[in-house]
Amino acid sequence: MIDEQYSGGVFNEQLPSGRAGAEITLATAAIEAITPTGERFAIPYRDCQIEMGGFNNRMVFCRNPDRTVTIFCDHKKFSKSLSTAACGVLDNQLGASKQQMKRQSRRGMLFGTACLVGILVLLVGGYFAIRFGASAAIHALPVSVDRQIGDAAYASMDTGGPEINDPVVVSAIETMVERLEPHAAVEAMEFEVHVIDSPMMNAFCLPGGVIVVYTGLIKQAEDPEQVAAVLAHEMSHATLRHGLERISQSLGFWAAATLVIGDVSGLMAAGAELFHYAAVNSYSRGQEDAADAEGVRMLHAAGIDPSGMARFFEILEEEHGDIPDALAWISTHPQHADRIESVNAIVETLPNKEYTPIDVDWEQVQARATKRPNPQGDG
Repeated sequence: MIDEQYSGGVFNEQLPSGRAGAEITLATAAIEAITPTGERFAIPYRDCQIEMGGFNNRMVFCRNPDRTVTIFCDHKKFSKSLSTAACGVLDNQLGASKQQMKRQSRRGMLFGTACLVGILVLLVGGYFAIRFGASAAIHALPVSVDRQIGDAAYASMDTGGPEINDPVVVSAIETMVERLEPHAAVEAMEFEVHVIDSPMMNAFCLPGGVIVVYTGLIKQAEDPEQVAAVLAHEMSHATLRHGLERISQSLGFWAAATLVIGDVSGLMAAGAELFHYAAVNSYSRGQEDAADAEGVRMLHAAGIDPSGMARFFEILEEEHGDIPDALAWISTHPQHADRIESVNAIVETLPNKEYTPIDVDWEQVQARATKRPNPQGDG
């Protein structure tokens, strides 16, 4: 039988640095190690104590009983050759060491996986905590921030038509707003009315209370209570600060994080850009439902019949079907039938109250709102 040799090393206090490289020989009765300077160490197989490990979990350590000499090797075939050379004497120790290494490896893998999952949970949790904190910070901001964003957005958007200054039309809308305003969820918010000459059935309220109403909505409504219902819904978006919530949701992570600590620069920078005309009504379904409910509450508190909201949806459903593409105000809102049912259910829960009609000449308002101005220069 030819003795097998491997490159490895040896630990011993007699060596200059306590260790040295060595040529390892698996002889007939013992494992032997010879250093480059000629020192020779040997451990009989019957006295050898085996451990496995090292940085690569492949190192085999062979120690004598008093542990003064340790011969080691990490060659991938060494443990098998050692078993053969020792004629099975070391198999139990080698097997036990391998099992221990497997258990340690599994524990290490489980620990690593647990750490990774923990890090992911912290990252995801931190992300949503920042997002939640940004949303909470929105509601702690002064209303003046809302108004600055709303004014900037209105100044930069194309409203889709000229503004009407007819006192009959504008004062009718202002009358509705004045009855609703004292019952708004945010007392400090002041509302400003703009009526735009356009056939679109649309109305919206920007952050801070800038209200835009289109003549198409006035023409379509059967009575002022229906327009007041639309106004109450849109005013609710502003008082519930849905617009600012949309902006905060669109902010990058770090911009949202700065909002949590009170820096509104990112919010202000994004506000006017996000509130361009085409996206004014793209609220979430939850926000739309909340604005419906809040609008009904405001109408009831103001003494305006809240069933006007459901009746307006019924007109839209009857004349235009569900989700008409051409009608901007309704096209981004939930299905008519669902909203009619939901609004009626809320109205049924309200205490009995005698509602006061809105004191405007609605036929005159509609006639003045839908009358086109003369071409420029015609007097």
